[in-house]
Amino acid sequence: MSDQLAAVILGVVQGLTEFLPVSSTAHLILVSDVLKLDPDKFGLSFDVALHLGTALAVLLYFARTWIGLLVDVLRGRWRIPLAIVAGTIPAAIAGVLFEAAVSTTLRSVLYIVAGLLAGSAIFVVAERAGAQRSRMERITVIDAVVIGAAQAIALLPGISRSGITISAGLLRGLERGDSTRFAFLLATPIILGAGLKTLLDARKLAGLTAQLDIVAIGFAVSFVSGLAAVAFMVRYLRTHSLNAFVVYRVVLALVIIVALAFGMIG
Repeated sequence: MSDQLAAVILGVVQGLTEFLPVSSTAHLILVSDVLKLDPDKFGLSFDVALHLGTALAVLLYFARTWIGLLVDVLRGRWRIPLAIVAGTIPAAIAGVLFEAAVSTTLRSVLYIVAGLLAGSAIFVVAERAGAQRSRMERITVIDAVVIGAAQAIALLPGISRSGITISAGLLRGLERGDSTRFAFLLATPIILGAGLKTLLDARKLAGLTAQLDIVAIGFAVSFVSGLAAVAFMVRYLRTHSLNAFVVYRVVLALVIIVALAFGMIG
């Protein structure tokens, strides 16, 4: 397989799974393991491209919303902006404290299987127990902190940031569409921050050495596929549940278990 094709595959995987509730971390670990990629070519600088591509996608999709929130702040309407700030804090703290440990200790495929199954159980509970009565305009700081705490748990491989934050929103009574919108707004600063942190790490380690064409392909493909995934999720979850993704996640967990049993993955 050519490096360019591998960059396309990883870009698609990052863009889609960052926003679909299936866990981008789990898929990137699995795909990288299967493809046996050269870490010198697909290292930190390539990770930067993938993260910034998806960050740009969600920023662009919600550009009008972000502009509206800025206008709200200027006019003294702080409810949603304050909720986004409050909801971002738990994940930011967890990222600083635990990301290194999670990225080294919990990247085993067995942890991925556990995360896929645990996350699926949370989705099912949220779909059954969520009241879905409130609009995002009525969200409270307490709601935001609870949803933000759920986002922090998504550091664990297999959980899914989008899935667990949408589920937390449902459990706090948000309507399905507004829970999805708030989850993606809350994810934006975290995804952007992760990309910038990876960029700083790469600069410190002199890691910006990947081929320019591979980086460009990864960025472009993750942006386009990420934009498509955000648009799909916002529309899909207005009228559909998370149950279809639960089925996919459980099937993927079973496939991983079988692949482990036959020595197909390590």
